[in-house]
Amino acid sequence: MQHFGFVNPIGPGGSILNEQMIDYSKIDEVTEDGVRLFKVFMRLEFALKDAGYVVAGQRQTTEVQWDRYANEKLGSAFWNKIKEATSSAALIETPPKRQIVDQEGNLAWEEAAAVESVQELVGALRRVRNNLFHGGKSGDPDAERNARLYAASLYIIDQILREDDIVRTIFTGQY
Repeated sequence: MQHFGFVNPIGPGGSILNEQMIDYSKIDEVTEDGVRLFKVFMRLEFALKDAGYVVAGQRQTTEVQWDRYANEKLGSAFWNKIKEATSSAALIETPPKRQIVDQEGNLAWEEAAAVESVQELVGALRRVRNNLFHGGKSGDPDAERNARLYAASLYIIDQILREDDIVRTIFTGQY
């Protein structure tokens, strides 16, 4: 049995406690584009922090200054180019839903309005990543739409990297 690096505690008499098999098959429901998006986004976030788009958050943790980057570096010229590209339509016209807790304490999805600015575009891009990473997008009934959002997000990140030489250099590690 594979334990994925975790060792079960040994009980009295040398028996292994809790020798229950764990089924990891649900993780395979994340598509290749979803996995790629997570990896690409991870690298983008690192590059933005290294390029100086970072501020100290709570307890001195680092937080990327997404709005500052969107407005100062990308700006309206980038927005005008992206909003005309068919490859970004899914993210702009039907951006990712927000996962919320409703009044009864249950998880629910809230629709998001169409994206209308570069700052909202970057916010929608982050929400795709957050929904993927923080749960709710593995094995859900909206898989076809998720695939379109992943593809649009990867396209937009590619365009960001083409637009910004400094972030691209850090992203690729070709200093």
